[in-house]
Amino acid sequence: MSLFRRKKITSGFHINDALAARVANRIIRQQTRMADYLNRKTAYWSKASKLIALFLFCLLFGSICLYFIIKAIH
Repeated sequence: MSLFRRKKITSGFHINDALAARVANRIIRQQTRMADYLNRKTAYWSKASKLIALFLFCLLFGSICLYFIIKAIH
């Protein structure tokens, strides 16, 4: 018989880690699904058309960001 028994400290870390792993796996699965879908859609594009699409994407979202920056300052 021991006089001083240590209580096991049960923290929720392992539960939180399991939950975080499930959330991360779900996000990765969705990203993989979306990447597969986009790869199927652009499989027949030429290199030039992919570069034009990238340029337009950057131009569009760059201008939107610039608009928000100017609107925040003004």
